[in-house]
Amino acid sequence: MHLTHLSLINFRTFRRLELELQPGLYVVTGDNARGKTNLLEGIALLATTRSGRGGTDADLISWDALAEDPLPAARLAARVDTAEGSTAVEIAVIARAVGQDQGAGTSRRFRVNGIARRASDLIGKLRVVMFAASDLRIINGPPGGRRRYLDITISQLSPQYVRALQRYQRVLQQRNSLLRRVQDRRAAAHELDFWDEELATSGAVVLATRANVLVALGRDAAARYAELADGPGPLEVRYRPAVPDELAATLDEGGLGDRLRAAFERGRAEDIRAGVTRIGPHRDDVGFLLGGHDAGNFASRGEQRTAALALRLAEVTLSTERTRDPPVLLLDDILSELDAERRERVLAVAHGVDQVIITSPDDDRPGPSGLPGARRYHIDGDGLHPVGDPPSIA
Repeated sequence: MHLTHLSLINFRTFRRLELELQPGLYVVTGDNARGKTNLLEGIALLATTRSGRGGTDADLISWDALAEDPLPAARLAARVDTAEGSTAVEIAVIARAVGQDQGAGTSRRFRVNGIARRASDLIGKLRVVMFAASDLRIINGPPGGRRRYLDITISQLSPQYVRALQRYQRVLQQRNSLLRRVQDRRAAAHELDFWDEELATSGAVVLATRANVLVALGRDAAARYAELADGPGPLEVRYRPAVPDELAATLDEGGLGDRLRAAFERGRAEDIRAGVTRIGPHRDDVGFLLGGHDAGNFASRGEQRTAALALRLAEVTLSTERTRDPPVLLLDDILSELDAERRERVLAVAHGVDQVIITSPDDDRPGPSGLPGARRYHIDGDGLHPVGDPPSIA
């Protein structure tokens, strides 16, 4: 899998970028705050429909467009070649209105091969694995970040998971709203029967898929960590589903949906008192242990970084094994933070995929001698410029 064309219009710092691409290694250098991360974010957004950074959709639209254009919009588009053929994907983020005292309201539009589609239809057409300094937060950050990591990783591999997750999130909102109405005696408790059934059906798919994927990720991440680490180990990746213990022990067995529905029913009285659904995949977590201790609390920053790196390397393997087509690899300014041995491990994986895009603030890290044959670009306030003889830029 690789990109053959990338177009970013009014996206973040880019007013207009048209880039022709080929398989192989790309290195983009330039000072900080010039748009290197924005470039990789745009590619990842086309793969997952999600930004890995905070803020609102309005923040995706360039400031110049918001200030100058009558109908400001960001447009991201790419053509992707895979083992099965070529696909065009496109996302438009459109500002609907700008109030004097508030930001722009936005809407999104998605297209696949020029035809309007839902976001779920676009996810997975392009698959990426992105290494970034912020990966440390997967290990030491809050549970919501780990759930987000899982959702982004699995969604690129399983359309069924995307549909189940979206359904679960919609039904969860409905159930929580009904719980509060029951709490206020504006609705009857039996009205929860339908929503319990719906929540259990989609929730069972989410739970079982997460459990299955984490077994594979954990196994390979442990092996990668053993190769990379010079500190305590081994690395263990443990799924911590937010369901009763007896249910957590049987996620791989049949009838999971029925057992989850029964758990919702048993906890109904407490849910009504709390006004929220207290169990379910929306409260899941993942544990990372080094030598039996929680890595987020007890490991050093270097050990946490190595664990995060091992997890990303395992993600490349998972994506390749499950689709038989390697993902696009995005390395956002991480090679300069790694020692020589870890850089070699990452680059060994990079040489096993079709396309790799690396960003760095230093022109010589990685330099031409370290990555012979890489196409190189430099980014500055005037845009993206080829260094040497890279593919052409329109």
